[in-house]
Amino acid sequence: METLTQLKKYSAELVDLHHTLALMQWDQEVRMPRRGAEERAWQFATLSALVHRREVSPELGALLAKAEAQKDGLSVEERALLRVMRRSYDQNSKLPEEFVSEFSRLTSQAQMAWLEAREQSDFAIFQPLLERLVALSRQQAEYLGYPAHPYDALLDLYEEGLTTAKVAEMFAELQAPLVELVKRFAGRLTPLAFAEPFSQPGQEQFAEHLLQAMGFDFSRGCLARSPHPFTTTLGHHDRRITNRYAPRSLDFIFGALHEGGHALYEQGIDARLAHSPLDDGVSLGIHESQSRFWENVVGRSRPFWQRFFPELQQAFPAQFASLGFEDFIRGINAVTPGLIRVDADELTYNLHVLIRFEIEKGLIEGSLEVGALPGIWREKYRQYLGVEVESDADGVLQDIHWSHGSFGYFPTYTIGNLAAAQIWEAYKRYDPGFERTIAEGDLAKIREWQGREIHGHGSIYLPEELLVRVTGAPLAARPFLAYLEEKFSTLAG
Repeated sequence: METLTQLKKYSAELVDLHHTLALMQWDQEVRMPRRGAEERAWQFATLSALVHRREVSPELGALLAKAEAQKDGLSVEERALLRVMRRSYDQNSKLPEEFVSEFSRLTSQAQMAWLEAREQSDFAIFQPLLERLVALSRQQAEYLGYPAHPYDALLDLYEEGLTTAKVAEMFAELQAPLVELVKRFAGRLTPLAFAEPFSQPGQEQFAEHLLQAMGFDFSRGCLARSPHPFTTTLGHHDRRITNRYAPRSLDFIFGALHEGGHALYEQGIDARLAHSPLDDGVSLGIHESQSRFWENVVGRSRPFWQRFFPELQQAFPAQFASLGFEDFIRGINAVTPGLIRVDADELTYNLHVLIRFEIEKGLIEGSLEVGALPGIWREKYRQYLGVEVESDADGVLQDIHWSHGSFGYFPTYTIGNLAAAQIWEAYKRYDPGFERTIAEGDLAKIREWQGREIHGHGSIYLPEELLVRVTGAPLAARPFLAYLEEKFSTLAG
């Protein structure tokens, strides 16, 4: 027990250090002046190296070995703590400190270069840094090791056990049915268009209103603005969201619902797991299931807007006072192949992710070169979605992920979509009157169920184990495709 006490104390120190790094990251993306970018990059490099030193110290290795030798009498939570810390220790021990420092410094620089390149719609500004990030990511894969393909090592960082072959199999099962659904429903629902711009204060106020309705606790979190929305954790009682606002877009609604889903997961983790590595979502796939659940399954549903559409009309009369409810519901679900992933409808969204998967796989295996990306991006969007990419900003520069060095992240969005559909089936079995629950605005009932079944466990269970506990089945495409078929058939009459 003394060994476990020491291990918990050590892990709490590492959690504090990682939250400090997260605070620096949040500040960089939200408030930091641009001329501070170079100094911040070196700060990241210095602190990341110091943290890495603690993560791979012989002291920690000895504590883990001693605790593992005594694990027969440990609780489920304590065994999970050992599992998570062992996985982290083994991964970090394969990475040299110099590599960790350089990778951290480069990603900090790359984020500012990406922002400038996106603003000017000029990939050439970002290209040199992206080339170095791809080279470092290839090196990272070699350090970590992989079963069959170098991309496996990077996928595993975000979804334990995920491989290139599994992702390819997932998309092979999805691609043909999705293409057929897009052909059937594209153009059947009229998208919304707004002549009058939304005021930014009005957008921020309505986004906050929806977050409060979902149950986001503003005493334990906040909402800020950034070029690309994200959610981060700075402590058990400090879960932060960012959103973005455009004058003639509903991004402010669906971005808030998406990031709110992430934040509810984090805020719902049981307090007994605070200040430990278990105080976190178990994987990005499960995390994305929560964000996509709230953004799409709930947030684009008829019952949800039966409750909130009158308030939207009141908040923005110039845009919505004369718009009929049915036209609104059809508009927010319109199937329109487009350029932007975060604006994509539910039928085309995973084709955006497929494009990114194929590009990342090629970059990491070396069959694609960074300089060719704008052209490859245009070609794939023409092939998969039938649209023409006319600018780098709406093409290869639209996502922030590569500037973070986050190769292997994108497939978790599709995993999240599949898992969200299975979780929705499980919730409907629990609450047969789900339509009335949502229409009456009783979103707490959904949140509390998620808290019991998913959120409260943090990282105690492995992703697949958790999904089976909640839904009774491992990840599968069938529930997601059935959900889409039923939803869009009904919408299209």
